[in-house]
Amino acid sequence: MFLSLWFASLALAGESQPVVAMGDGLVAAPASASVKSAGTVPGGWVTVLQDCLDEGAPAKYTVVDRAVPGETAKSARERVAGVVELTPELVVVALGAQELGAEQPNPGKFRKDLKKLVEEIRVGGKLPAVLLVGMVSPTLAQAAEVEKGTQGKIDELTSAWNTTLSEFAGGNEGVEHIDLWTDWPRDRPERAGLTVDGWHLSDQGHARVGAAVCDAVMAPKED
Repeated sequence: MFLSLWFASLALAGESQPVVAMGDGLVAAPASASVKSAGTVPGGWVTVLQDCLDEGAPAKYTVVDRAVPGETAKSARERVAGVVELTPELVVVALGAQELGAEQPNPGKFRKDLKKLVEEIRVGGKLPAVLLVGMVSPTLAQAAEVEKGTQGKIDELTSAWNTTLSEFAGGNEGVEHIDLWTDWPRDRPERAGLTVDGWHLSDQGHARVGAAVCDAVMAPKED
């Protein structure tokens, strides 16, 4: 609702609407799996987002790609100055998967780091909206080195982690959360098609994420 009203006001003014994407932490993965996997394109969802916005509203949005694979909420703060200087209208933040994939996940610390990041994004006279993209669980059936019996546990943890994001968004003005996980396929064949080696989004996965973000950006104004 917030984004719809905000984008509608800009559209009436006939202004271009800059969108900056940062993070790229979407599949919960341990640090050892954060490197680029063969057959994957880090940040591919950002390209899909731009294509989708171009098709749905030509020349209305400009997407700036600042996505970094393996990013954390803490490391993203090192690049926040470069984002702020672009004076974006909207910042899409895809973070949390690296923290969730840690040996001992700490939701409290993640929330504090995220809070600092959002505060640093929304500084000065111009306060961009922030769209938090929730993470999804890896497909452990594809990861030979992982015990398959842990799939249920990581799925439950992913749900809880997304709840943290949702609660954070609800308690902070100008912030919204996209819950990818609720509608993420649970059926093994369909789910497996969205990732490569379990830890990285496939082209199909990037397409699904990009489309979800695009829908959130272009959602019609509610009366």
